[in-house]
Amino acid sequence: MIKFSEKNQAFYDSNLKYSDLPDDLVTISAEQHQIMLDQINGSCIIFSNLTASPPRPNQFHTWNGTDWIDHRTTEEIEAQRLKQFKPLTRYQFFRALLESGYKSADIEVQIQTIEDDYQRELVMLGWQMATNFVRTDESVLLMQNMLGWTRDQVDEMWFYASTL
Repeated sequence: MIKFSEKNQAFYDSNLKYSDLPDDLVTISAEQHQIMLDQINGSCIIFSNLTASPPRPNQFHTWNGTDWIDHRTTEEIEAQRLKQFKPLTRYQFFRALLESGYKSADIEVQIQTIEDDYQRELVMLGWQMATNFVRTDESVLLMQNMLGWTRDQVDEMWFYASTL
C-alpha cells in the first residue's frame, strides 16, 4: 500500500520500515500513485485533496500557496532571457545583417554618428575586430537602437544567424 504526504510531497510504501513518518499520510491507489508521481515529476505540487497545481513555469518560480511567483526584477528576467543566445561568428552576424538589408559599410556610417568619441571608437573597434558577437554586448544593443530594431527583430535575426 502506498501513502502520500502533502507536507513532504513524498510517497511512502507501507511495506517498508521508516524511522520517522510524517503525520499527514493519506493512502492512495496504484493508479493515483502513478498520476501523482507524473505530476510531481512535472514540477506540480500535490495538495491534501490530491489535486495538483499547474506545473512550475521554470526554476525561478516559487509557490506562494495559490500561485507560482517569479520574484526576479524585470532586469533579471531580461538578463536570463538573453543568456539563451549563443555567440555568433563574425560570418554569421555579417551575413544575417546583409540578408536583412544592411551592408557593413552602411553600419559603419551609422557608427560614425555616435556622438561620444570613446563610445564611437569602442563600437567601431568591436565592429571591425570582433571574431564573434554576443547578444548581451553593449555594442550589439547600441546597434539595435541605431538600426531602429525591436528586441524581437534582433532575436529573430540572432536565431536565424545561428543556423548559418
